[in-house]
Amino acid sequence: MPDVPVRVALLKRMHLFRGLSDVQLSSVAEAMQEEIIQEDKASVFVQGTTTDFFYIIFNGSVDILLTVKSKEKKLASLFRGDYFGEQSLLKNRSHNASVRANKGTILLKLYRSKFLELLKSIPDLQQNFATMMQSRSLARKLRFPWISENEVIYFLSRRHIFMLYQAMVGPVMAVLILLGMVGLSAVFQSVALALITGFLLVLAILWGLWQYIDWSNDYYIVTNQRVVNIQKVVAMYDSREEAPMNTIVSVNSESDMFGRIFRYGTVIVRTITGEMRMQFAPRPKHAVAMIEEYLLRAKDVRRQNDEEIMRDAIRKKLGIVPPTTGQPAPAAPAPVRPKQKQATLGGAIAEYIREIFYTRKESGGTVTYHKHWILLIHDVILQTCVLLGLIAVYPLWFYFFETLVPLALGSIIAFLIVVTVVWWIYGFLDWRNDQYQVTPEQIVDIYRVPFGDEDRKSAPLENILSTNYERTGFFGLLFNYGVVKIQVGSTDFSFDNVADPPSVQKDIVQRVNVRQQKKREADTAAERERMAEWLAMYHRTLGEIDKQAGQTRNPDSG
Repeated sequence: MPDVPVRVALLKRMHLFRGLSDVQLSSVAEAMQEEIIQEDKASVFVQGTTTDFFYIIFNGSVDILLTVKSKEKKLASLFRGDYFGEQSLLKNRSHNASVRANKGTILLKLYRSKFLELLKSIPDLQQNFATMMQSRSLARKLRFPWISENEVIYFLSRRHIFMLYQAMVGPVMAVLILLGMVGLSAVFQSVALALITGFLLVLAILWGLWQYIDWSNDYYIVTNQRVVNIQKVVAMYDSREEAPMNTIVSVNSESDMFGRIFRYGTVIVRTITGEMRMQFAPRPKHAVAMIEEYLLRAKDVRRQNDEEIMRDAIRKKLGIVPPTTGQPAPAAPAPVRPKQKQATLGGAIAEYIREIFYTRKESGGTVTYHKHWILLIHDVILQTCVLLGLIAVYPLWFYFFETLVPLALGSIIAFLIVVTVVWWIYGFLDWRNDQYQVTPEQIVDIYRVPFGDEDRKSAPLENILSTNYERTGFFGLLFNYGVVKIQVGSTDFSFDNVADPPSVQKDIVQRVNVRQQKKREADTAAERERMAEWLAMYHRTLGEIDKQAGQTRNPDSG
């Protein structure tokens, strides 16, 4: 049962309670009630109901589950130091998801009246919770598709509202001046002035709307796995920069005089390869505290896992592995083969065309990307126009001259058609030959000239330090293609003009995480095996020494 000092130690590490004094933290800790979960998958609360508690996980874990049309989907898992239940408590709304706790989980609970009393008496606590509520509300509204399973958004914000006010000064002044000119045009009864002023007024309003959209498109995000910076410019630019928690070296903030007055600043996240700057972020110190918390938490989780696995390895070496139940594992159900659809000629042709023109294909764990099809059109548009023009000569000649094309001219046209077809095939192969691959072990960049040289560049996934994507220009945003940049040590990889660059980046990040986890587990297992062998040998040696010492002390031993 955690006493007050232990609870205070946990609260000090949580960003929600950053900035509170020891006395204030003690008052929060004393107000908490404890609940120990005795059964596995025990329900804490159900979606659609309301509760009177705010929950903090002291130990163990819970699962967040969403039910849609009688189907249950796991949204995330929360662990020590996470919290939930604030939506029902602060806004008196029903829970939008269910929560189930695993056996042995210890929850700390704050009752509604005490919770609201603490918020009123501690201004910093109220501001921290307001930031958290805004982040979670915005996250539910946006629902980023690239968020992975068991990844939880804790901080999500646009640039500070002061930046929007600053950007809107020009449009608002223009609208006010133009409204005055509209009044003058009415006084002087000038139709031309009224039309010009009205047109400029529409442009000023559109300018203000563009400034608002441009402000609302940029996001700063902190999850339990990474820090993300999303930057967009309407119809011109789209970028997402990421820094996984395991690559972050340090984090700090800076602000000027206006930033300190209006509470905004720049959060600087330094990684192995450089730094990510989150400019004009609201409450930058709060964001820094959050990132630092999850850096420490990630280290603690790895340490606890290593300790538990080390204990198991030593038990095995000493032959004291806890006995199993002795019951055989249930047999795996026979795989159900999907029903084969009867092949048709049209389906076969469609599949063949998709095979030729695909931009993403996954086979055997390897994902292969080609450049977007808009680049294929760019590469063959001239050849296509020339080819269609040459073919059109035959019917046009017959239409105008009512005779067939002369043999000599027809032969020349036929030769040009063959040459153009070869030219078209060359453009197609030039598009298709450039490939980008993500395998379970590495990324590969293949640049091949048709009927010429091939340049192949590859790098192990575990050496990838950072990734980001960019979509630039009107056509890049309209047709959803762009560049994914990957930094591997001092070498930069670039997947140019790929379709749906956010999904490409997500594919890479997921495989990098899996690869790094496997490598970490393999390295740790090897080191753990060596350590367990030495400790087991030490334990056996001590046993032998004790046994020999006992025989020496026994007079009957001779």
